Amino acid sequence: MNQEDLLRAVKPQPFEPSRIHLSNGATFDIPHPDFISVGPRTTAILVGESHQIISNIHVNYVEPLVKAG
Repeated sequence: MNQEDLLRAVKPQPFEPSRIHLSNGATFDIPHPDFISVGPRTTAILVGESHQIISNIHVNYVEPLVKAG
């Protein structure tokens, strides 16, 4: 996924929590816009006390997180 498409998917206005799905089957939840920084080729995602760097080309799709309740 390119940077512009990824930014539109994970930081819509107004913000909606989302889940990123990667080509290796991994997923990352983005509960707040401050948890992700999207660059031209890579993206940093805050996970717990550290961060993960992923390659944007490995993002298959982004889905909204629906809160139970």
